[in-house]
Amino acid sequence: MPLKWKTTMHKWVLLLLTMALLAPGACMPDKKAQEELQKEIQGLKTEIKALQEKLAKLEAGQQEILSLLQKPPAPPAAGVAPPAAPEPLSVSQLIKDKERFMGTRVTVKGMPGTVLVHHQTMLMKAPEGMVEVYFGSLPDVKTVNRLTSTSLDQPLTVTGLVNPPGKGGGSLRIIAEAVEF
Repeated sequence: MPLKWKTTMHKWVLLLLTMALLAPGACMPDKKAQEELQKEIQGLKTEIKALQEKLAKLEAGQQEILSLLQKPPAPPAAGVAPPAAPEPLSVSQLIKDKERFMGTRVTVKGMPGTVLVHHQTMLMKAPEGMVEVYFGSLPDVKTVNRLTSTSLDQPLTVTGLVNPPGKGGGSLRIIAEAVEF
């Protein structure tokens, strides 16, 4: 808690205690009222001590959290390799299990076919059919330019979201997020 709040709280407690102590002298209450007032003061003192203990625990907890946040993360255990990325699917596997992959992110490797520059689309071929890859939303403009300006004679790896064919039917669609040559 901020120091200003603590100081303000202490001022109020002292003011209440002072008023409580001056009140018996000012109006001369009877002995029973004085005893009752003394009990209330004692109860307030006990409550203040309890609040101070809670405040100390909170501050200790905050310090512990700060020290944990400042420590660098532990290095990975020796001999433990990071998890390997799954093998890319072939275009044939994607077409064969298209219902399973619909709406999911996949990585597909295959030979590129026709590139439709004006649609920013390319086709990936397999004996079972073709998959349409929309690459117009790729964040890397150089990759888009490379796809539209060079002849593609080697397999490509495409990562993206699988969508169903368009209204007129046709082939499966992938909205490409990355293309590797």
